[in-house]
Amino acid sequence: MSLQIFTIKKIPIKLHFTLIIVFFLISWTLATGFMPHYYPNLTTSQYWMMGIIGAMILFVSILLHELSHSLLSIRYGIHVNQIILFIFGGISDIKDETKEFKKEFKIAVVGPITSYALSGIFWILFILVSFLNDNQQNIGNSLSSVEGILLYSSMVNLIIGSFNLIPAFPLDGGRMLRAGLTKWKNDFDLATGIASKIGIAISFGIIGLGFIAILKGSFLSGFWLIIIGWFINSGAQTYLDQNELSTRIKGIKLREIMNINFIAVNPDLKMSELIRDYFNVYWKSAFPVINDDKRLVGMITTDAISKKNRIENEDKKVSEMMIPLSELIVMSPDKEVNDALKQLFRKRMSRVFIEDKESQLVGLVSKSDILHLAQERKEFLQSSKKWKSL
Repeated sequence: MSLQIFTIKKIPIKLHFTLIIVFFLISWTLATGFMPHYYPNLTTSQYWMMGIIGAMILFVSILLHELSHSLLSIRYGIHVNQIILFIFGGISDIKDETKEFKKEFKIAVVGPITSYALSGIFWILFILVSFLNDNQQNIGNSLSSVEGILLYSSMVNLIIGSFNLIPAFPLDGGRMLRAGLTKWKNDFDLATGIASKIGIAISFGIIGLGFIAILKGSFLSGFWLIIIGWFINSGAQTYLDQNELSTRIKGIKLREIMNINFIAVNPDLKMSELIRDYFNVYWKSAFPVINDDKRLVGMITTDAISKKNRIENEDKKVSEMMIPLSELIVMSPDKEVNDALKQLFRKRMSRVFIEDKESQLVGLVSKSDILHLAQERKEFLQSSKKWKSL
């Protein structure tokens, strides 16, 4: 669950609910550990103020890091869906990954550069405040609070920038590695596979370091290393699985697998008739809605009839209850199945609607159709390897 708080350059900025947990943990860690260690003899309220402000600066820094990725992506004509801040930091949800290695490298490296720049700015301010603190003893306590916040801000941005340079996909360093591999191998998919495997290997190394830290008595540090390693492993494994799936169906057009024998409904049909003559007869979870010109106008699903006010909705027309065309995935028959699958995963939908040049609906492709095709190809490749070994 995410809550949109504002937009920057039309990019929705959202906060994930896990942020509440980590915000408290960071504030508590700073107030009870970091700040008292570097600045003793301050009051408890000062420590908590420093901790809360430090946590806020951390997430603003992460936002600026992700925003740098997003703004450069937009400059290259790549749409950015949203930026989400969550328990592990932040993520820029970019619609389509560029396959041009120069652009990918620049988009990846701008994040760490931003973090290092922020670290430098906070460090300069820290030096200035430290100088004032040494020469203004009568306001030392208040300046010490500011000094501590600036020291932490500089250190944490240095850590963010350095951590993201680890060549573990899908971190920025891993994306930079993929850009280099794409240039070397001249194959984006192959580069993605190699970078993902390297990311998985590095993630296991981080997890191993976490267990070693726990055995040596540093439970909290070891725990976070294990969590970070698991997070990197999960991201890299997801990319690897998607890459292998993408490789199997590469080059296939939607027209080769689309279902042309689909059942559609009219937008003027009553919901009661839809339930009686379609849902109860064909046992399908959704139907395309087309007008008299055979143009797609929406999709009606079982969700429309499972509402609490089902009785009231039965006299309504399908057009009043359907998912509008603007929210559906519509593609041409000549688009690749790979592109359709990416859209399905990204929008969390189950169907792609295929329209011809006259904008008439000519076919459907479901996510299960694509996954079934990929599984068949996987089985064929495994069988062909056995033939070659005979």
